[in-house]
Amino acid sequence: MDTVFNFPWWLRVEHFLNIIFVTFFIRSGIEILGTFPRLHTNVHTQAGKQWAEFTIKEKPKHKYYAVGSEYEDYSPVISLPGRGLLGQGRYWHFMVVMGYVSCFLIYYVLLFATGQWLRYIPPSWHTFVEAGQNMISYLAFVSPEPMAGYPFNAAQQLAYATAIFILPPFMIFTGMMQSPAVNTHWPKLTRALGGRQMIRSAHWWGLIGYLVFIIGHVTMVMVHGYGHEVSKMVFGHSDEPLGAAVIFTIGLAFVVFLHVWATRASLEKPRSVEKLHNLIVRPLTRQLIKLPSRQELDPDNVTEHFRASGCPPENDEYIAMLAHDYEDYYLEIGGLVERPMTLSLADLHELSAGHSQTTMHNCVQGFSSIGTWGGVPLATILELVKPLPGATDVVFLCFQNMGRDDALYPEGWYYESCPLMEAEQPQTLVSISLNGEHIPIKNGAPMRLRLETSTGFRSAKWIERIEVVNRYDIIGKGRGGWFEDFDSYDRLQMI
Repeated sequence: MDTVFNFPWWLRVEHFLNIIFVTFFIRSGIEILGTFPRLHTNVHTQAGKQWAEFTIKEKPKHKYYAVGSEYEDYSPVISLPGRGLLGQGRYWHFMVVMGYVSCFLIYYVLLFATGQWLRYIPPSWHTFVEAGQNMISYLAFVSPEPMAGYPFNAAQQLAYATAIFILPPFMIFTGMMQSPAVNTHWPKLTRALGGRQMIRSAHWWGLIGYLVFIIGHVTMVMVHGYGHEVSKMVFGHSDEPLGAAVIFTIGLAFVVFLHVWATRASLEKPRSVEKLHNLIVRPLTRQLIKLPSRQELDPDNVTEHFRASGCPPENDEYIAMLAHDYEDYYLEIGGLVERPMTLSLADLHELSAGHSQTTMHNCVQGFSSIGTWGGVPLATILELVKPLPGATDVVFLCFQNMGRDDALYPEGWYYESCPLMEAEQPQTLVSISLNGEHIPIKNGAPMRLRLETSTGFRSAKWIERIEVVNRYDIIGKGRGGWFEDFDSYDRLQMI
């Protein structure tokens, strides 16, 4: 065997780390899928027209409902952490992806620096023919011989090449393109890839690719001899199968222990997982928040029925305004500002001067819709009220009282916040119309926020008041919004 194709220590370490990363992002990915367990190929695909679904639940028939009622509570044995905890699933997915990407960048550098990359590249087109012959041998329960000068046969080589050079970049890219901050900053690339729902479906196929590889890889290891094969990953050679089998099995038990620990930590101490997530992932989201939305989508290509999530306010004040067609609605803007003011809907229409933007809504659960929003850029309103020195954030207080209006959640007034940097981005909008009409009740009438570079729940609906503050951490439970307070959602939802 050519010495360039040995099993150096760094390759063996990477192999073990990859077992941890891949199994973690598969389980957390299943958790994310379970909270919107349907796949579409088009952003305009109507509910019930999905090409695949992984639930026995039917879409609620009620006019107003939260997408949370569609969650599938997969078992913690399958998903991480299970129980329909999307926020925790996202925490683990993004933390693991950070480690996974870092691991593979180092791995690629070492592969190309040492020449080990050649072990995974077919030496000729005949390798594909030989791989087909190998598969026939496996089906006949005969273990094929390794290729001359290589530590494995042609079928194994092609499987490893796919798992190392195709699946990781594919999954990283399709995962990245689902980020609101990324797909709204490069909308042409999003459209060229078929749109966010096509990208989401492609990412799912990548998951299937990993599952197929794992099943095939484990099968090949067992066929060739468990001790013989894992000895290469423990000692760098196949001369000590018994000792390697014991050590590798202990390593696998450790991986299982990590999964059990992560699952229990999410179910029992979710805030500890949140702190770990913020330590690992927040540096990335702080950079992504700097990417402004640059969407200029076709106004003739809006979604016919812009999807909504959540139940409208049922308090007397809101119902009275609704009865009078919002004629007595006034938006208050105050807090740490030089010129507090109150604006009627007529004032907002005048300030908007016909301004509109056609953008894609990125729901945290996974669905998306395209709509033309009319309104006033929040930056324009901030220029009018003039935030005072020391102001850092903008808080949006809503008419909706969760729990009272939607029994799916605990009671509490809905609110959201964003840093001034995000508030002043060009497409951050105080919206008063959708597709040329008054905003429907289900979508936030009479006025809502549009934070285009973030997931949808932060674009607060049914807004009553806007306040500029120098501390958001003393409002509510101090995490920046209602879902941030009561669920495991990060305040900076750029991914």
